[in-house]
Amino acid sequence: MEKSLILNHAQISLKLDRMAWQIIEELFNEKHIVLIGLVDRGTDVALKIKQRLEKYSSIQIELLTIVLDKENAFSSKITLENSERITDKAVVLVDDVLNSGITMAIALKETLKYQPKSIKTAVLANRDHHKFPIQANFVGISLATTVKEHISYEEHEGKMSINLS
Repeated sequence: MEKSLILNHAQISLKLDRMAWQIIEELFNEKHIVLIGLVDRGTDVALKIKQRLEKYSSIQIELLTIVLDKENAFSSKITLENSERITDKAVVLVDDVLNSGITMAIALKETLKYQPKSIKTAVLANRDHHKFPIQANFVGISLATTVKEHISYEEHEGKMSINLS
């Protein structure tokens, strides 16, 4: 299947910068923010946002990973190590692409068990095919695509790209 480049490395870097600034503006009163990346590409994106947040602000940033099988989200075992660290903290759930909203909804449900102070969502690419009432608070790019098209975030030799296939 042929791929079309949507965003290149430099463009994604600018989007991540903007998202970090938006998080700072939205959560400026917080002393501690916990980023929770959805395994595995969501954690990659969360790490890049964390690095920017630490560069641009004095807010303490912590990165956790939530592990679930995105192909079988409803029946998958969910793991959130160090979950006690999110109690009464501002949390940002991070993923690479928001498609149907299923995995983000499952991650949200798991995160709520630990009584965070607030939860926001951040995605690098947002599609308009949500099956669940999940919206991203911080978005790199919004795309109107067909249901059959696939958006992918890729990293190769340190270079990021978002592609449509």
